[in-house]
Amino acid sequence: MRSPIPILLSLTWLYQASATSVQQVARCALLAARFPDATLPQDNSTSSPYYTERTSFWSWTEWLEPTCVFLPNSTQQVSEAVIIFTDYDCPFAIRGGGHSAIRGAANIDDGIMVNMKRIRDLDFSPDNKTITIGMGYTWAEVYEIVEPLGYMVPGGRFAGVGTGLALGAGVSYFANERGLTIDNVVNHRVVLANGTVMEANEHTNNDLHWALRGGSNNFGVVTHITLPAIPHQGMHGGRVTYPPNTVDALTNLTYEYQVRTSVEAPDTHVLSTYVYDGESNVTYGFTPVVYQRNATQMPPSLQPWLDIEHSNSTVRNRTYGDLARELVAGFPNGLVQTHYSLTVYPSLEYFRFLRERFSEFCAGFSHIEGFAGLHTLMAITPAAIAKAGRNNPIGLNRARPDTTLTVLYLGLQFNNEEDIDEVFPDWDIFIRTMEAEAKLQDVLFPYIMLTYSDDNQEVIASYGEENVSRLQAIQQKYDPSLVFQRLVTGGQKIPLR
Repeated sequence: MRSPIPILLSLTWLYQASATSVQQVARCALLAARFPDATLPQDNSTSSPYYTERTSFWSWTEWLEPTCVFLPNSTQQVSEAVIIFTDYDCPFAIRGGGHSAIRGAANIDDGIMVNMKRIRDLDFSPDNKTITIGMGYTWAEVYEIVEPLGYMVPGGRFAGVGTGLALGAGVSYFANERGLTIDNVVNHRVVLANGTVMEANEHTNNDLHWALRGGSNNFGVVTHITLPAIPHQGMHGGRVTYPPNTVDALTNLTYEYQVRTSVEAPDTHVLSTYVYDGESNVTYGFTPVVYQRNATQMPPSLQPWLDIEHSNSTVRNRTYGDLARELVAGFPNGLVQTHYSLTVYPSLEYFRFLRERFSEFCAGFSHIEGFAGLHTLMAITPAAIAKAGRNNPIGLNRARPDTTLTVLYLGLQFNNEEDIDEVFPDWDIFIRTMEAEAKLQDVLFPYIMLTYSDDNQEVIASYGEENVSRLQAIQQKYDPSLVFQRLVTGGQKIPLR
């Protein structure tokens, strides 16, 4: 039998009814009755905690208006809340780091935003071989805890990115050798639609464990992940900035890294990046280069990145946490962001074509206030592909044997929402054109990386029919009433049967 909502508490919440549905206000009141210190009512005064939570996102596209915000501090609180949501058919969204540009992926209109930021426990196993991490952390916060203890984990590269990355894909500094972040998760603690808390790993609920490695928010609310603790004594790296006249040389070097260096020197990481600056109407290089050793100089495999003319370099002996914060410095939250992802076989011809066309496209919008473009190329080595094929549903085992794949990120940002209608339609056409060219050049691989995707990309369908069918069966087993399809509608969803 459902618990009655206390009458007095209901009346204090129902003042919101003009702004949102009475139903959702009543459900927030029920949640507040159980968790008064963890439930924020809708209050759009700019000084309110509610307003802070609903606008503290990387992209303006996630600035929605939930009926209330719920901030659990434990798996048990998440479990009790999910029971309420399921019993009352209450729409909700799950927010980790809030670093998605997909509208509704981590926030919601007329529903409850579950913000995981208070689930911030971090525990080493007794043998110090694994670390269990609450999903309220960002990766920089994790690194700043574990690095002073002599360890690292294969997580995200940018400070503001949350641990939800480990449910989608994740290209870490260790990806060349250890594979994607999802392939390094050794345990998921997950709350199912009926409130049951499950551990999912290689030995227990292993089908759910497989599905969560790329299945995102389609099965439950993950409150903790467990990752390997990598012994670590420092690294040598930083960001190198290259002037516009070097981009051709950078493209050649990027191709070399994709096909050879990433494979032969797996203890390196290069995030080849081009930035279009609308104010100056130029494209320049802006590339993190990392050697995973406590060294005083770059190894020969990475020295070419410093031999090319560059205007600035922050390369030095440092920590990953320090570099993660440096890479986001000067890039504020709250701008309009949009990004797409596609995957190709490395091709120097296609890399040049894409870079040139991206710069040309961006130049057409240089009049837009705050306009900038970002184009990055990430290697998935044969070793990483082999590990993914055994461990997750994303379908990298369909790749040609012994060949690197390149994941492409293409992103735009600008200041004002009023410019969306001018930019976005042309942006969609541009992306389709680039995909078509990759197909014509016979380099397109049918995988879309979830963490860099746009909401109109069919990410999970890109995993392949066999894996989609298996995901559908696992969803039916663990969420037979499809709560995480019906009530959690944001983000990338499993195609329905």
